[in-house]
Amino acid sequence: MPATPTTPAVAPLLIAIEGIDGAGTTTQTERLRAWLEASGRPAHATREPSTGPVGRLIREVLAGQHAPFDKAALALLFAADRMDHVTREIEPALAAGRHVLTDRYYHSSFAYQTLDADGAWVRTLSARARRPDLTLLIDLPAEVAAERRRLAGRPDELFDALVTQRRVADAYRALARELSGSERIVVVPGDRPADAVFAALCVEVERVLAEVAPPARG
Repeated sequence: MPATPTTPAVAPLLIAIEGIDGAGTTTQTERLRAWLEASGRPAHATREPSTGPVGRLIREVLAGQHAPFDKAALALLFAADRMDHVTREIEPALAAGRHVLTDRYYHSSFAYQTLDADGAWVRTLSARARRPDLTLLIDLPAEVAAERRRLAGRPDELFDALVTQRRVADAYRALARELSGSERIVVVPGDRPADAVFAALCVEVERVLAEVAPPARG
């Protein structure tokens, strides 16, 4: 179990947890929230698609309830949901002094929606989204993620075909390399036990917290 952080209080951070379907982003987001809370650091866990009205529609589309559905229209829905998500949930939580951990953020749009729509256009849609202080990309082979989904009994969704997930995994890796010069994005190997992945994620969060902590008073 990772050590409990002991750094001084810091301004609340926005942390995105990314990865292909089956990477464990949802599980690790909740574990990070609980870990921060246990150390006395208020934290809020959220997700994209969000629980707002647009996010609920997106989840219906992903489940195949509105097929066929135009892929460019889906990209627009993701961008609209993100704007609503930031305004409705992320910014208020940060303003209240809570660290925000989001299970997926605009990096998911860059990795998924650009498979079927112009990449520059997709990125423009999220140009106004708040930039995260840290992005953690849980990276693992698409075959491993697919087996995890199967064992969990998860029904297939719109992007779950193995060939698609391979493309998304490659897109995420390319995105991490590209954004490394402008954002803090860390790739964490995900083809390990969940506890090992969690420990690695905690190390990265601790590192950012320590860097932004105010200096100790003499």
